[in-house]
Amino acid sequence: MAWLLRDGDVLAALEGDGGGWPATIQGAMVKRGPVLVHTMTCGAARDLAWCSDGTNDAGEPCLHVRRIACLAPHRVGRPRLIGGAVVVAEEGAFERWALKVGDRLEIRAT
Repeated sequence: MAWLLRDGDVLAALEGDGGGWPATIQGAMVKRGPVLVHTMTCGAARDLAWCSDGTNDAGEPCLHVRRIACLAPHRVGRPRLIGGAVVVAEEGAFERWALKVGDRLEIRAT
């Protein structure tokens, strides 16, 4: 299992990438490469964070949050065509995590 962290604090468990978009997300998903996020099949809003690859203060790889949005049900989000990743979570998760632009996210496997 992998975890999504910010400053050493666990934000969520990362769900595996089954290739599609699940109807529900319990923790968060990180999609890399060309990504087109949509809520057409699940019918539920999603929080999205577009991130670029970077390093933290210790020189370890991390994701820098560049843009945050909430994608309403039955919508298609802005495509991510170049490097980096998109973090996807249930609506309201980013507010609970106090996630903001400029945060550095780490993915840690157990």
